[in-house]
Amino acid sequence: MRFGIRELLFLFVLLSMPVAAWWMVFKPSNEQIEEANREIRLKQQKLQQLETATMHIEDLGNEIDKLSQAVELFEAKLPAEREVEVILKEVWELAARHGLKPKSVRSEKPIKTQRYSELPLKMTINGDFDGYYKFLIDLERLSRITRISELKLVKDRKGKDGDAEAQFVLSIFFEPKSLEKRPAA
Repeated sequence: MRFGIRELLFLFVLLSMPVAAWWMVFKPSNEQIEEANREIRLKQQKLQQLETATMHIEDLGNEIDKLSQAVELFEAKLPAEREVEVILKEVWELAARHGLKPKSVRSEKPIKTQRYSELPLKMTINGDFDGYYKFLIDLERLSRITRISELKLVKDRKGKDGDAEAQFVLSIFFEPKSLEKRPAA
């Protein structure tokens, strides 16, 4: 058998058919398949992120409920503005119960916020150090929200050993008149 131009041309066409098929059909298909796989991986990652986020949504709902209950609890501890004197009386009784003698009380200007107001009271009390300690513990146990800031404790040179004078700011938190709960009709 003899190989001529015609046979070589036939062999060339025969070999070029698979190369042309790969170039025109298989290569674009492979690129499309690779692009589809990339999109699938991205969507799977987004689904994984969404699943992680939705897993915490129930926890967030429970957490919001707990925090709402805590806010309600603290709001329940806020006395009405008209009850501030009652709390002040409780503080005086606590001081007297622990052998402390109130020397002076000066009311500062109330600090108002949206949901509560704070009434700072500058107080000076004389007495035994142990009485102060017990007074502070009992003050912390009050059912109403109070805070002591700017506490200054000075030894009383005139009194007996262990006597001191305390100057502090006692803040009483209360509900302003505009937010007081109205009785149901």
